[in-house]
Amino acid sequence: MKQILSTLIILLISVAVFSQNDQIICNLGFSFKISNNPNWGNSEPIVTEVTPGSPAEKAGLKVNDIILEVNGNGTFLKPSHTVMSWFMEKPSNMSISIRNFKSSFKSMSIAKDCRLRNGLSEAQLAPVFSFYSLEDVQDRKFIIPVKTTINPDADFFNYRTYDFAPSNESSRALDERINLIFTRVLSQLGLKRDSEDPDFIIQTFYSYQNNPLFKADSPTRGTYSGTWRFDTRNNRMVKIPVYDPTLPVKIDDVMYDLEFGYRFYDRKYTEPGKSMLVFESEVKEQLSDNYGLLDYLEMNLPLILRKFPYSGNLERATYHVKYSRYNYTGVNYDLNDLKTIVSVDAGSPAARAGVRAGDIVIKVQNHNFNHDAKSLTTSYRRFITETMKYRDQATKYTDANGFQNAMYWDITHYNNVAKEINDRKRYKSGFSYLFNFNQYIDWNTPNTINFEVDRNGEGLVFEVKPIITSHSQISVE
Repeated sequence: MKQILSTLIILLISVAVFSQNDQIICNLGFSFKISNNPNWGNSEPIVTEVTPGSPAEKAGLKVNDIILEVNGNGTFLKPSHTVMSWFMEKPSNMSISIRNFKSSFKSMSIAKDCRLRNGLSEAQLAPVFSFYSLEDVQDRKFIIPVKTTINPDADFFNYRTYDFAPSNESSRALDERINLIFTRVLSQLGLKRDSEDPDFIIQTFYSYQNNPLFKADSPTRGTYSGTWRFDTRNNRMVKIPVYDPTLPVKIDDVMYDLEFGYRFYDRKYTEPGKSMLVFESEVKEQLSDNYGLLDYLEMNLPLILRKFPYSGNLERATYHVKYSRYNYTGVNYDLNDLKTIVSVDAGSPAARAGVRAGDIVIKVQNHNFNHDAKSLTTSYRRFITETMKYRDQATKYTDANGFQNAMYWDITHYNNVAKEINDRKRYKSGFSYLFNFNQYIDWNTPNTINFEVDRNGEGLVFEVKPIITSHSQISVE
C-alpha cells in the first residue's frame, strides 16, 4: 500500500519484455534460467515461468521445459545473455526447440505479442488495483518444509514410465488413493504408468500420529496466525490447520504430527533384484487440528511433486502464487494519462462495441475518470485505509510484497463496501469495474459495462459485455 501507484505500474510493465524500438515492446510470456541441476538440463536454459494467456503458453511451452535451440542456435553451455540476444533476432516471432518427458526434441514457433510501450492492459491493472478485490487477485508466497535428496548421477530425462511398490493389505486402500494423486500429477508431466516394465518405482511412507503432549486448554492455542496453501484443484489459496513451518510452536499446541515421503528407485539401468535411489522427498508438519492424511495429501502432494524434476532448494520448498480474475474488455490505457485509450485489442468486447484508440474516457459505470496518477494514487490509498473496517480479520495474510494486513472483505459488509465504492466519489473508483462481477463492488453485478468517452469533442456511450478472465501461476524453488 505504501508503494506509489505510478511506480507499481512502471514495475508491472518492465517484467519479461524487451524493446523492438522506442515505441513498441514485445512480450514472449516466459522466463528462463541456466540450469545447474545435474538431473535436469544441466548447463541448458530451463523454463521457470510461463505467463497465462501469453504467446508462449499458446504455443505449448511449459515450466521445466529444457530449451535446446533458439532460432536454430544450440543453447548448451551458452550464457543467458547470449540466449536472450537470439530472442530478438526476428521482429515478429521466434522458433525454439525443447525437451521434456513427452518429447526428446520438439520445435515450436512463438509469436511475439507487441504493443505500444505506454499501453497498460487490464491484466496489468488488475494487480495494481487488487485491494478492490483481494479475493480475485493474489500475489503470495508460502513454504512447505520439503527436504529433497537427489542422486547426482541420475538423468531424469531418460525416464518415461513408472509403477508403484506393492502395498500391504492393511494399507492398500489408502495407498491406492495416494497413488491416484501421483498418477494425476505425473501424467501432466508426460510420464505414464507401466506395470510391466517401468523405468522407476515409487515407494511412499507416511505417519499420522496424535501428539501425547497436546493440551486442549493450552493458553497459547489459537494465538497463531493461520497457514495458507494453494489448492491446485480450484486455483485458490486455502487456510489449513497446519502450523507455519518458519515460526516456533509450543509442543502443547500441536495436536497431530504428520510425516510423508516418497522415493523413486531406478529400474531402467540397475540389475534385477538391485535398487538405486534417484530421488526422495520428505515433509514433516505439525497440525493444530485433525486434518487427515489423505485430505492433506489431496492439497499438498501436487505442490510437493513440483520439486520434480527440477529440485531447486533441497532443504525446503518456497512457492510463489499469482492468481488473477478480472473483467476483460480489451481496452489498453495510456500509462502517462489513464483516461486515454491507446489501443483496443482486435476482436475484444470493447472493439466489438465500437470503442477505439484515441477515445478519452469520461466515465465507466458512472465513475468519473477525471484523475491523474497523483490524485488516483491518493484516492486509492484513502479507500484502502478507510474501508479496512469492512475486512474479515480471520482472513488476514501477508502478501508477497510484505504487506501484513491483506484481508478479504467480510461477507456481512458486502453491501457497505459496494456503497462506499459507488457513493463516495473521492475514492475515484473507476477501475473497480475490473471486479464488478462481485456484489461487494456493484450490488447488482451487471453483465455489461458502460464506457462514456469523448471522441474528437463528441460524447459517446458504449455498452461493453466483458469476459471474466482468470489466470494462475505457481512457481517453486
